Amino acid sequence: MAKGFKFRLQTVLDLAVRVQDQKAQLLAEAQAKVVTERDRHAALVEAQVRARQDLLDMQAAGPLDLQAMQFGHDHMGRLIDAAHHQLGAIAQAERAAEVVRAELMTAAQKVQVLEKLKASAKAEYQRKIDQAEARFIDELATIRFPRTNALNFPAPPPKMGEGGL
Repeated sequence: MAKGFKFRLQTVLDLAVRVQDQKAQLLAEAQAKVVTERDRHAALVEAQVRARQDLLDMQAAGPLDLQAMQFGHDHMGRLIDAAHHQLGAIAQAERAAEVVRAELMTAAQKVQVLEKLKASAKAEYQRKIDQAEARFIDELATIRFPRTNALNFPAPPPKMGEGGL
């Protein structure tokens, strides 16, 4: 019985698929980090809005407590600095995600090339199998033809000068 198709680079393809899966996992983690950093920034911006509103409420409330006002301004400054720092963290996380995305695209291209190579090798294997089957059928037909030819067709008439006439 004939052996089945075996792709000679199957282990390389399996490894490439595993690497692609790992890169996809890393990309998911990097994108989650970007979302987390953006959420932190949104929380800081919201805290700035609340602190600004608290300062406005304190000013509108009546007698000013200068120490509380100074504390509020200092707190607002720290929130603004933290928000700017958070923008840098977002940019860094986005750059890291882009690097991982590029690595994933490279890994996916390698897998795609190997899968195309596997498909063409399988098609070539199938073509050879089909050719071998066709040769075998032709050989069987050639072997059977003389027997069926003798049974179905009368013998040719004798030629002049041979035999009896």
